[in-house]
Amino acid sequence: MRRVILIILAMVFALGTASGNDNRERYMEGVEHYKGGRFTEAAEIWMELYNSGYDNFELLYNAGNAWFKLDEIPLAILFYERASLRKPGDEDLNYNLAIARTLIKDRFETIPQFFFIRWFNLVSLRMTSDAWALLSLITFISTLVLALGFLFTARYNIKIITFWVALAMFLASSSSLALSYRSRTLVYNNSDAIITAPVITGRSTPSESGMSLFVIHEGLKVKTGEEIGGWCEIRLPDGNKGWVPVDTFERI
Repeated sequence: MRRVILIILAMVFALGTASGNDNRERYMEGVEHYKGGRFTEAAEIWMELYNSGYDNFELLYNAGNAWFKLDEIPLAILFYERASLRKPGDEDLNYNLAIARTLIKDRFETIPQFFFIRWFNLVSLRMTSDAWALLSLITFISTLVLALGFLFTARYNIKIITFWVALAMFLASSSSLALSYRSRTLVYNNSDAIITAPVITGRSTPSESGMSLFVIHEGLKVKTGEEIGGWCEIRLPDGNKGWVPVDTFERI
């Protein structure tokens, strides 16, 4: 029985490795198309990979570049924003994203985010949620070991040291767990979206009969909220809200 399990695990690992190699080869095929100026072919390959679940910074960033070359600015911004969730401090990415944003029609005065929230989001994206979770587990185990040392040692000096180090490890574990949760939320449950329809009218209710509140254009970044009957409430950068059809935007 043990041998059968090992064989199955080996087969799963081999299949996963083969699939990863195939995806990488396909990605590099897109790179060659991009280098040759065949941006449509490159974008098609990278979109195919993305839709199949292959997802990393290189793919997202270069897909954004391909869409930018094809003058598909909303899609370029969408993939740049997705790439920024994987590597928020990348200078080339931030530069390209800033350029792409200058090409959209809408200009809003954005409500500033609290410094602590902005800082917490940036720190959480420095590592993946799994990496933060692993760090939380390691520091929690360290806390337990140090707690045992505190309980069973008779020397006063060692008790003091183990107590404070254990407390520090516990705080580190709690912080890492919070950062793991935040990182996963930002990457996989992000409420931000990019408007992809050329022109949208925001309504006061989730229907065409609702009063017109604002008109926005493709490429704008908004926050999504409640969905009702094919409509979604969005919040603009200046804080205004309205209802738009769910097929007029793409979530980041």
